[in-house]
Amino acid sequence: MINKYSHYSLSGFINSKILLVCIVLIFILSASFGCSVMQSSQRAPEFDITLYETQDYSEDELYRFTREKSLPIVLNFWFPSCPPCVAEMPEINNLYKEHKNAVEVVGIQLVGLDSVDDGKNFVKATGISYAVGSDPDGSISVAYGVSGFPTTFFIDAKGDVLKTWEGAINADQLRENINLILSDD
Repeated sequence: MINKYSHYSLSGFINSKILLVCIVLIFILSASFGCSVMQSSQRAPEFDITLYETQDYSEDELYRFTREKSLPIVLNFWFPSCPPCVAEMPEINNLYKEHKNAVEVVGIQLVGLDSVDDGKNFVKATGISYAVGSDPDGSISVAYGVSGFPTTFFIDAKGDVLKTWEGAINADQLRENINLILSDD
């Protein structure tokens, strides 16, 4: 027997199935875009940062990224209270030590949840060697279109962004992307 609610129940059931399929598709698509290849023609925005003291850099040293630099660069956006950011930093530091004559590595701290002093203290306490500084007004993060942390850009020696990685990155993924920017010359 069909009652006056049967149509609504069936359409509600169909709509809930469609909604479920859409949610699953969105989840799958968003998960698959954790690592996305950027257009090689996309130029990396230039920037200046004042560095924190690290093993290899002095506090208040100016770091200037220009597209005329001769070395490829790994550019990592992070902040101290971000657990995935903190988890990947030892691997990034090891990568820097292994390739420091062939690749520049720069960490840019988002300031907001953590202060500049929080970043300086964290970098010093963890023994980071690569160049690290802050983005106090967020302009560098905006110029690069950073929407989540951590985010790592792999930039070739010509200043083109070859790849970007959103989320934590492990040693194998770092090596793969380092090889990409080193082989692009």
